[in-house]
Amino acid sequence: MNATELLDAYARGETDFRGSTLVGIDLAGADLIGANLGQADLEQANLMLAFLNRAHLRQANLSRACLAGANLNQANLSAAILQDADLHGASLQGADLRSAIMTLADLLDTNLLGADLRNADLSGANLTGACLRGANLRQENRKYAANLRGANLRLVDLRGTNLSGADLAHADLSQANLSEAILRDANLRGANLAGALLRHANLSDVDLSGSNLSHTDLTHCRFNRGNLTQASLNHAMARGADFSDTQLAQAQANYADLFESRLTRADLARISLRGANLQKALLVDAYLGRADLTDADLRQAVLERAEISSTTMTHSRLNGTTMPDGTIHP
Repeated sequence: MNATELLDAYARGETDFRGSTLVGIDLAGADLIGANLGQADLEQANLMLAFLNRAHLRQANLSRACLAGANLNQANLSAAILQDADLHGASLQGADLRSAIMTLADLLDTNLLGADLRNADLSGANLTGACLRGANLRQENRKYAANLRGANLRLVDLRGTNLSGADLAHADLSQANLSEAILRDANLRGANLAGALLRHANLSDVDLSGSNLSHTDLTHCRFNRGNLTQASLNHAMARGADFSDTQLAQAQANYADLFESRLTRADLARISLRGANLQKALLVDAYLGRADLTDADLRQAVLERAEISSTTMTHSRLNGTTMPDGTIHP
């Protein structure tokens, strides 16, 4: 079936094109709203600026297809193959992309607002500037999680997105907006979050070991039981953040703002907190073996039962600080 035959059939009211072989077909700008192209072979097809709203593309082969600027709002693309596809500027608002294969796809400036991306494979995809606000990438079981390993998510809008259990290892999330996002149990090992916004985000049980969180806004974030071993938090804004029971061994948090943060029972072995603001921070039962708090501001912080016997506190400010033995420093 060629493009003319398909469009003529659609104009006559026919919408069922399931399983059709349409390799390399040119349907640029075509109106195929609601068409059923499930399991169709659309490899290398040209669908630039096409109208595919509410189209059925379940299990369709769209590898290396051009969908730049296409309208795929509320389309069903579950289990579709979009490997190396061009979706630059496309709109997939509310689309069903569960289990879709989108490896190496170009999703630059794509609208994925409210899209369902559970179990989607976005490894190596370029999502720079994309909008994923309210998208669903949560893990429902061990075999049902989004794969964004190594993806380019720089400047992406992920506000309020559910990324629970998602694999974001080594992803580039620099300057991304993750405010109020849910990242529970996510894998962010070695990820780049420099300059990102994570205000009020939930990162409980997350793996951020070796990640870059320098200059990141972590205001009121929850990191309970998280792993931030060897992470970089230099100059991070973490006011009111909760690091209770978190692993921060060998992390770098120089000049970080941890005002009123909670570090109860945190493992801070060999952490560098040079010049950090820890005013009114809670460090009850924290372990600070070989930690460096040179020039840190610990005024009115609570260090009750904390282990600081081998901690470097040269020039630290301790006015009104509750010491490990419960006494208040002059």
